[in-house]
Amino acid sequence: MKLTELLDRLEGHEWNDCEFKTAANNAPRSAYETVCAFANTSGGWLVFGIKQAGESFEIKGVDNVDTVQNDFLSTLHADSKFNHDIGVQEHLLQIAGKDILAFEIAVTPRYNRPVYLNGDIRQTYIRRGGCDQRASINEIERILRDASQDRWDGQPFEYPLDEAFDSATIQWYRGQFQTVNPGLDHAGTDMDFLHHWGYLIRREDQLIPTRASILLFGSSPAIHSLLPRPTVDLQWIPAGQNDPQPEMRWLDRYVSEENLFNTWRELVGKYYKNEPRPFQGVDPHTLMRNDAPPGYRVFREAAINLLIHQDYADHTRKAVIKFYNDQIQFWNPGDVYGDNVNLLEPGEKESRNPRIVAAFRRLILCEQAGTGIRMMQSEWQNLGNPAPDILNDKSHKAFGYHLPIQGKPIQQTTERHQVGTKSALSRHQVKLLRNCSKYMAITELMEVFDRKDRTKFRTKYIKPLLDVGYIEMSNPENPTAANQKYIITDKGQLELERA
Repeated sequence: MKLTELLDRLEGHEWNDCEFKTAANNAPRSAYETVCAFANTSGGWLVFGIKQAGESFEIKGVDNVDTVQNDFLSTLHADSKFNHDIGVQEHLLQIAGKDILAFEIAVTPRYNRPVYLNGDIRQTYIRRGGCDQRASINEIERILRDASQDRWDGQPFEYPLDEAFDSATIQWYRGQFQTVNPGLDHAGTDMDFLHHWGYLIRREDQLIPTRASILLFGSSPAIHSLLPRPTVDLQWIPAGQNDPQPEMRWLDRYVSEENLFNTWRELVGKYYKNEPRPFQGVDPHTLMRNDAPPGYRVFREAAINLLIHQDYADHTRKAVIKFYNDQIQFWNPGDVYGDNVNLLEPGEKESRNPRIVAAFRRLILCEQAGTGIRMMQSEWQNLGNPAPDILNDKSHKAFGYHLPIQGKPIQQTTERHQVGTKSALSRHQVKLLRNCSKYMAITELMEVFDRKDRTKFRTKYIKPLLDVGYIEMSNPENPTAANQKYIITDKGQLELERA
């Protein structure tokens, strides 16, 4: 810590990552509680030689610098005081001719937490606001889960195999999977498929479901057995975020207790139903129509992040999505691993539920690893809104993402879409949409369908999907161009996800 930074701290009022102690001749007991709290949360600065009284500070100095520093540092090594070594960098500063000791306490690696005192895990402390608080049993359990190298979602879940899964969900997933990953859906039964991708594990001569497999594809009874709380609570609230509670609490609400893919498809339907969908013409760069809700891409990424990263072993809290007139809020139990400063950095990051994450990414339902939050930040502002707020709360082990809305309040649209019902698409239309995940020429599509008559194929298969905006042309200015190709639109993708 530089002198100027310390002086700035002394004039401020926020002490979440900074604590002052008098410690003229030795470190007080409370200093070790602070070290423990910093090590378990997000790190911080512990400064000796300054007396704090309310919001005022008096520079006292440390009388015997060498003794105090050496005694304090030696205690930070794992022994009877701490269960793990503490990462620390010491700094000697001088203010008004007095010696000040500043110790930069590093956050302890996830797999070594919790850090606790005197060999008693109940003496685990976390930093919350400007205070060191003893962690509750539930909070200690959350820290222990995140410390485990054996991920919760990959552990076996004892449940009868013939009752564990929803076959319609697996068939939907395999259809989407084959479209995105042609040739990788190895022939076989649904159980063969799940075993191949690591969602069933073999124990002697039996296949056992993993927790991830139940969460992703499970039947309702299996889900309720594994997860005694909702997957997500989605609400449309007819008021601003800080307004008094309206008499009508919700315009619409959906509380899911289904598997994650059924939940996701229902979230899409609800979003498409409740959000305005103005036709915005054709993008001159991508030549794609855009009549889906303008914020769909951001909603999709934020909602899927909420589904795939939450702490499902935490049965005391549920994930919530709230649409206010002036803000959209996403909140889920479970913070993001790693430092807050690295959230917007590119690259692969550690995941709480790697098997669940992989299942969604295999369908390209979310952005590439390490790019999602950056995309949401820029995309939301490109829509004319203020920058989103990220709340990676290490002390409460929770994650929040807030999307402030600029201008006109969200209104309930009069247009309705059938939600929770089977899609009106025919099986041929579903097949064509799946094959249009990239630009496809009519000759390529005819080969997929084994058709020879170009005119009939265009009339029967291409034109109906063009008319409703489920596919679009690469060259809409010249519909009969020889090099014309077709690709699925956002609207078509939404319909396909419900199919």
